Amino acid sequence: MPDILFPYSNVELTEEVNRIPNKFGLLNALNIAPSEPMASRLVRIDFRDGQLVVLAADEPGAPGQMSEQDDVSGTILTIPHFPHLETIKPEDLAGRLEVINGVMSAPSLDSETARRLNRVRNHHSVTLEYIRMGMMRGLIKDGKGRTLYDLYTVFGLTKKTVDFVLGTADTKVLEKCEQVIDHVMGNLKGETSTQVECIVSTAFFNKLTQHPNVEKFWIQTQNAPTLQNMERDRLGGNWGRIFEFGQILFREYKGTFPVRNSSGDITSEAAVESGKGHAFPAGTQNMFTTFQGPVHHIDMVNEAPTADDPVYVSTEVLKHGAGVEMKSQSNRLAVCKQPNVLVEVFSSD
Repeated sequence: MPDILFPYSNVELTEEVNRIPNKFGLLNALNIAPSEPMASRLVRIDFRDGQLVVLAADEPGAPGQMSEQDDVSGTILTIPHFPHLETIKPEDLAGRLEVINGVMSAPSLDSETARRLNRVRNHHSVTLEYIRMGMMRGLIKDGKGRTLYDLYTVFGLTKKTVDFVLGTADTKVLEKCEQVIDHVMGNLKGETSTQVECIVSTAFFNKLTQHPNVEKFWIQTQNAPTLQNMERDRLGGNWGRIFEFGQILFREYKGTFPVRNSSGDITSEAAVESGKGHAFPAGTQNMFTTFQGPVHHIDMVNEAPTADDPVYVSTEVLKHGAGVEMKSQSNRLAVCKQPNVLVEVFSSD
């Protein structure tokens, strides 16, 4: 009877949900934190304080300078578990009509299953983008507003902030940009970067591009239409504007996240708090990583996931043919391994 009621295996559903592309979010489209599969939910991140030094010249055959041993320390993080439950009931199929390719018909179990799998993918995709954006802020939370990790507390660091003071006409914005670049590049410590980028809110982007010193700089050095015809980047369905100034690429993030407030109601939370932004080194070797943990299932203990963006689906048929439950899960944690390279920008006026 269960096979007749729901003729899909867990493997089939898992493969199908992982075929649905993740199209949500700017950070996903930029691939800032590529995935790394793990066979354990525990992740150890080591810190090495070794430094490069300029060697002193000496006679040929001299023994040479000895390198000092690196100071090694580390921390252990737990990859969080994100479950979601969908239930397909007889009333979801009975007495309803749907239009597919212009033809009206009664909904089938196949079509309803496909619709639920697409919704499952979207739930986990927006969750992944949310924890990656938390990584950029240095404060990773879940959908109920609970703090999973404050990276600055974990690493024993103090967040770097730069006030651009964009409400003041004579602010030297180029100098503010240089403060950001100096901090980011000065804290790479063995890493490399191709450029400093900054993901900002619409309010910050508007203040920046409308500041007199920014407008004056562009009018004097390039064609005036540059600011009027701002390039718009459609990565991840974001439709945000991009603007390079002071050798920083500013990206406007218009996205919002559906999260629950303290009362349990779903509200919209801006990807970037109004008037703020988050600068980071782009094009690094291994600075940002999304750790993919093993599935919480007795048949898959200590097995690293094989998909690049894994979502696992398992099913259970309800008693007396009342329906079927589809439980999905993802296990991931996005981490900046050197949070002292991150800079929060804002304008106090």
